[in-house]
Amino acid sequence: MQALTTKELNYLDDLLGGEALLAKTCAIALPTATQQDVHQFLHHAVAEHQRRHDELMHVLTSHQNAAH
Repeated sequence: MQALTTKELNYLDDLLGGEALLAKTCAIALPTATQQDVHQFLHHAVAEHQRRHDELMHVLTSHQNAAH
C-alpha cells in the first residue's frame, strides 16, 4: 500500500471534519424534532455520518500503519 500524499491527507482531513460537523449538527437538532419522520431522518443521518467518519478513520489508520 502506498503512502498517502499531502494532498490526499488534506482531502481526508476535510472529509473527516465535514462528516464530524454533519453528525454533530444532526445530533443537536435531533432532540428538537417534533415530527416522527424528521426525528427518524435525523437519527439515521447521525448514524450515517458517524459511519462515514469511522470508515474514513479506518482508511487513514490503515495507510498510517502501512507507512510504518
